[in-house]
Amino acid sequence: MFRQYEQQATDSINEVLDELGFGSRPLTMRPVPFSGSWGTASSVSFQLANESLQKDPPSVDESLSKKEARARQQELVRERVGAIAEAIADKLRCRPEFDRVEAVNGYINLYFPTQKLANEVVFGAIGQGDDFGRGPKQADRVMIEFSQPNTHKEFHVGHSRNAALGNALANITEFAGFETVRANYIGDIGMHVIRCLWCYDAFHQHEEVPKDKRGRWLGDIYAESVRRLDLQEGVVKLLNELSTQDAQFVSAIDKMMKELFEAGVPGEDIAYLLGQIANQRPVVADQILDGETIPKFWPLIGEQLLFELEYIREHGPQEAPPPTSRTATVKGPLPVVTVENTQERYERWQRLGRNIEWWPHVPQWREEVRETFQKWERKDPEFVKLWDETREWSMQEFHRIYDELGITFDVWFYESEVEEEGREIVKELLERGIAEISEGLPVVKIDEKLGLEKETYRTLPILRSDGTTLYSTKDLELTRRKFQDYEIDRSVWVIDVRQSLYFQQIFKIMELWGFEQAEKCFHLGYEIVTLPEGTMSSRAGNAVFYEDVAAALKQRAREIIDEKSPNTSLTEEQKNTIAHDVGVGSLLYSMINRDNHRVITFSLEEALSFDGHAAPYIQYAHARACRILDRVDKLPEGEVIFEDLQSQEIDLIEQIAAFPTEVEKSAFEHKPLVIATYVFELAQKFNDFYADFEKRPILTAPEPQRSMRIALVAATGRTLANGLGLLGVAAPEVM
Repeated sequence: MFRQYEQQATDSINEVLDELGFGSRPLTMRPVPFSGSWGTASSVSFQLANESLQKDPPSVDESLSKKEARARQQELVRERVGAIAEAIADKLRCRPEFDRVEAVNGYINLYFPTQKLANEVVFGAIGQGDDFGRGPKQADRVMIEFSQPNTHKEFHVGHSRNAALGNALANITEFAGFETVRANYIGDIGMHVIRCLWCYDAFHQHEEVPKDKRGRWLGDIYAESVRRLDLQEGVVKLLNELSTQDAQFVSAIDKMMKELFEAGVPGEDIAYLLGQIANQRPVVADQILDGETIPKFWPLIGEQLLFELEYIREHGPQEAPPPTSRTATVKGPLPVVTVENTQERYERWQRLGRNIEWWPHVPQWREEVRETFQKWERKDPEFVKLWDETREWSMQEFHRIYDELGITFDVWFYESEVEEEGREIVKELLERGIAEISEGLPVVKIDEKLGLEKETYRTLPILRSDGTTLYSTKDLELTRRKFQDYEIDRSVWVIDVRQSLYFQQIFKIMELWGFEQAEKCFHLGYEIVTLPEGTMSSRAGNAVFYEDVAAALKQRAREIIDEKSPNTSLTEEQKNTIAHDVGVGSLLYSMINRDNHRVITFSLEEALSFDGHAAPYIQYAHARACRILDRVDKLPEGEVIFEDLQSQEIDLIEQIAAFPTEVEKSAFEHKPLVIATYVFELAQKFNDFYADFEKRPILTAPEPQRSMRIALVAATGRTLANGLGLLGVAAPEVM
């Protein structure tokens, strides 16, 4: 809101510049610290003085030294700056829109009437209500694509960062005046789906699962499929790590092989394992001939790791094996064997050992997965029916989660729906010479097509050599649909930061294809969410389900509410509603209040803090404002008197006034963090204002302070509610 006053000052100065013969120009205005009234300052006099002296340079005494001449020149500039500033200020002093005008050290300071400005800010917030901060209508139609979960996988807490960022950005963009289309792109096909359905069909198709648990159950099946199919890979990775980084393990290999021989393991496998591990050569799964060799070897590995753990605890860290001809070229010191990394390897051994009996079956399972993929490629009716049914299980779970988060979408795209059209696009790009065949597959050599000598966008494959689709095949068709079918002027993708280059490649191919909208495409990248225990992964099976985190947050929020307000008259239903709003709001806000390029380590206690940088702190400030207003019969009407303002009151008025500007900044920079930071700072300033009852009483203050402070509380409450709403966070009236 201060911006309109700055613009008013800019227009007035330019009118005076025209009048004085200098001509109007773009001006940069800077705020003047509050000193009884708010003001803004311009340094245009320095620019005008330099221009004037360049056109009409003054004569300087030639008898002066260079140093003296330079000093004299600077003195003349200062005199000219002061004179111009005073001339401009003198013309502006007669204008009624300014409380006072000063020329100070060459700067022109313009001050606005405190009463008028403060009343406009405070009653503007109160009067405009839900629309306070809303921007003027913008020309562009914007689509924001976000969330993009994969069916047949769990929706874990990490997915909530994408959902929270995208939802907040869509809210902010729309509030800033853009026609905004919210889109979701569901990953309903791909190898994760093939693996999940293979595992379901092979091991679980006759199991009964409650309807409201089927989406989560599919996620469990997917994680199981990964454990089954990747077992051999995990086993040989651990063996190869031990052979190259653990000298004690290598020295014990002879003993372990003797025990294997006695257990009846074929000599060929014993010779192979002994030769590879003793010589630090990689073990390859398909070189092990007998399916029972590894299951029989596995207990011996565990015994050896347990022995080493006790040994290292007693004798300290051990060295890695001495280099062989294969490892001699490795640069840097070889790793030391410690309690920590031996413990981690033992725990990995335990995890793999739970299913070590799967070892001989893995090759057959992988073949079955390839056959399952071919069922999809030829659209086998029974398989498509199973896919469609199970996909709906995931979608039901997603809708339930979105309902809880308060997130809606206008458009639903599905990966399965853009495959065939994507293939047709590849044909067109080849026909038009934008794409070409390189090493057997269609690619776009983007840098070459753009005429760039420096490697920037590189080359992007757009279809596999066997005709199966890539992500790029489908994303090209998806982007075409956005531009042509939905008439989008500007498109935003909220996607993992690791996809940054890939999306720049997609944008440039669309540009080469002739779509002008490609210049306005934007990738909002974000980093992953981890837990204090480490990184989550669906493949690793250690991802934390969203619904578990949400339930824990709501339960803990309820406990905190009971602790803070044990004697309130709130009903159980009201308490549960508040716990829901606080719990879900704390999750959403914790995903937005960090820079999106920083990894978030999610902590339940930090997210629920009533004293820190968290949603409950801001929500409580709003509830406090509502509680004060509940004790007021009627809000002040008309102008109130703003006099003898204290610093806390000045800070609040300035913060409220900044809200429209922050909304615009957040939208144009694609940064929900701007609003997240803004509402936190507003809550801080409100709590500072409220903190000293004796110095700043509200309801018991004499007039005109009482009316002024009540109006200020109402404006703060409204602004907090609007700001939290843009982030998708509820603003409870009672807590």
